[in-house]
Amino acid sequence: MHQTHNLQQRMRLFISIFLPILIYQLANFSASFVDTTMTGQYNTLHLAGVSMATSLWIPFFDLLIGIVSALVPIIGHHLGQGKKEKIASDFYQFIYLSLGLSLILFALVFMGAPLVLAHLGLEPLVEGVAKNYLWYLALGIIPLLLFSTIRSLFDALGLTKLSMYLMLLLLPLNGTFNYALIYGAFGFPEMGGAGAGLGTSLAYWGLLLISLLVAAKHPKVRAYELWKIRPLDKKGLIDGIRLGLPIGGTFFAEVVIFSVVGLVMAKFSSLIIASHQAAMNFSNLMYAFPMSISTSMSIIVSYEIGANRPDDVKKFCKLGRLTALGIAGFTFLFLYILRDRVAALYGSDSEFIRMTSVFLTYSLFFQLADTFAAPLQGILRGYKDTQVPFYLGLIAYWGVSLPLGLFLDYYTSLGPYGYWIGLIASLVTSGILFQWRLNRLAKNITN
Repeated sequence: MHQTHNLQQRMRLFISIFLPILIYQLANFSASFVDTTMTGQYNTLHLAGVSMATSLWIPFFDLLIGIVSALVPIIGHHLGQGKKEKIASDFYQFIYLSLGLSLILFALVFMGAPLVLAHLGLEPLVEGVAKNYLWYLALGIIPLLLFSTIRSLFDALGLTKLSMYLMLLLLPLNGTFNYALIYGAFGFPEMGGAGAGLGTSLAYWGLLLISLLVAAKHPKVRAYELWKIRPLDKKGLIDGIRLGLPIGGTFFAEVVIFSVVGLVMAKFSSLIIASHQAAMNFSNLMYAFPMSISTSMSIIVSYEIGANRPDDVKKFCKLGRLTALGIAGFTFLFLYILRDRVAALYGSDSEFIRMTSVFLTYSLFFQLADTFAAPLQGILRGYKDTQVPFYLGLIAYWGVSLPLGLFLDYYTSLGPYGYWIGLIASLVTSGILFQWRLNRLAKNITN
């Protein structure tokens, strides 16, 4: 990271951070994409089981990843203020935090998830696949959170290319393990949808081992002497939780609505469940674009705020949001033209493809709404403003999405599609509220 003095330098810096993040976010989302497409090609009922499992898994996964991501603005402010000596200690506080969060997620998966699945009225095969998928996926909780902490350190140091190279390894690792375990290839047992969970866990263990080796060898990381274990710092740990919990809470409040909608889909047929999951899965993959803008904004804004350059903050914010708008136009056209072919990636049944294509048409508007809301979240995190956005997110996601979806389901003929309209409306509302908050922050800083 360094100070910029003109548009050309700002664009060069922004692209150097954004492109690697985009590539590794696409690779990150590809884990779920690979799980879903491979399972869908194996069996539609197994896909429905994985759908129910991911509806429970993703909200808590995003909650914990969001908490860990608070390391980025913390280190960004240290770098902007020239306080590099504090970086290693804060990194270790997030390592300890990750281990503690892993225990919480273990308990939720092994004790809470089976109880929820048992009360959804699912077909026995679908329920069994969902339980087994979650149990195997839980084996990857510890490496996933530890790797996310290491990746946050790399990102904050401006080493986003390093994160990109590591995440690019996820796709071949996950694809190979999934193929072997879902279909019983290379002498492995045929596990179906449950094998996708185990394959993803094995991939994350491999990724963690490689990232530890890189952290020990890379010259820009080695300078912080991370091999010297730092003691638990109660104040640093509490500060990390105080900043990270609202970030994770905002992610949770948003994503859990999507998962609740996924669970509501249990009242419809297994075909609708599978079609909904397929379209939602591809929408999540496309979300990598606005999310990458959001992460880039968090890194750059935190650095510029730490260096006390508010004018540069405004210029980078404008650049990032315009980039998000341009990308949204491209993905909108891509998905509109190829939605039938995208649907065919998840299954071969003609009715399944038709229904998934309809869901994908609604997802077009997800792209536009996310383009508006996601960059604003990253900008606010760069300001270390997390508590108010959390409350605003609760209002938008819970006050709009589910009530509107239920109304459209029961009082119109839209059925399952009504919930997608509710989700889109909540994203638009969140963007309006986040923009209001950013305007207040900018005005206070100017004054």
